[in-house]
Amino acid sequence: MIRKTVTRNKAKFLEYNEIRKELFTEYSPRDSELILYLLPWLLSVNQPGCPGYIRGFDNPFTVCQVDQDREIRKREEQFKDMFGVQERDSLLLPKYEGAPVEGIYTIGSIGTISQTFDSDCDIWVCYDQKRLNRPLVKALHQKVKLIGEWLDKNCRIPVHFFVLEIDDIVNCRFGSVDDQSSGSTQTHVLKEEFYRTCVVICGKIPLWWVCYDVGKDVAYERVLNDVSSQPVWADEFIDMGNLESVEESEYFGAALWQLNKALERPLKSIIKMLLLKMQLDASHEELVCHKFRQHIMIKKNENMIPDPSVFSMIFILGYYQSKRDVGTILFIKEC
Repeated sequence: MIRKTVTRNKAKFLEYNEIRKELFTEYSPRDSELILYLLPWLLSVNQPGCPGYIRGFDNPFTVCQVDQDREIRKREEQFKDMFGVQERDSLLLPKYEGAPVEGIYTIGSIGTISQTFDSDCDIWVCYDQKRLNRPLVKALHQKVKLIGEWLDKNCRIPVHFFVLEIDDIVNCRFGSVDDQSSGSTQTHVLKEEFYRTCVVICGKIPLWWVCYDVGKDVAYERVLNDVSSQPVWADEFIDMGNLESVEESEYFGAALWQLNKALERPLKSIIKMLLLKMQLDASHEELVCHKFRQHIMIKKNENMIPDPSVFSMIFILGYYQSKRDVGTILFIKEC
């Protein structure tokens, strides 16, 4: 039963993930090409002339599943020409031959209706400390920094990288996750946002996304145990930990933080603040990321595009309509 559920949910998540990529491509044709396809390729090669090249580094990284990604393989000759690489064969190593990077993910508004002309792109580069020793972790940070510097010069969208270890994500230890850091205090809120808004650029699917079945209680730990015991799934899913609730104090602190962020991006901040206020008022209810996952898995409304920002706005309006709070509804619509 678990195998059938996981297989079905994996297919639905990949379909949804592809739609998010297509939206990103529609909004930002050139920049999406660099972020969705060139970035995982650059992380997986170590060639002179290529951004991210580390001299004397003999153990290239391999982003999980990068060698199986048809869109990246289709573009590899173009990428080699871009940087003057003369090698005829593919530079992508087969799985298990390079130092593994578990996955690359976006978090936030990229590929949603909230993406605007001045949106930035936050990217999580995730690794497992059990598979990378300290020198390799140091090299990964160096490589990401070098690629980031090239993207700063060649990508219109500002790209911010966060190199994160899997156990830290499982335990919600995020530390400084942006330049004005709130990650050390808004841990579970950040994880909720990640699960609700993430796009898998390349790599493993967050296991949380497939732990759902209509009308049934699907225990995260049981799915984790079953997936871990199946070698065929070893490169399919990543355990970033379950998320069932968020402390009220964290909702409150995160809402206050949006007062600061609203000075830069008022539309996104009003949506986030209303979501946080709504969850603070009903902290005993199911998290919004769970409701969005259910929406993607069962597609109750075929007319509503699978967009976390659209879902959040409709969900907020529905909540305040149920409260018959006409004044707040009018305020939200005006915003």
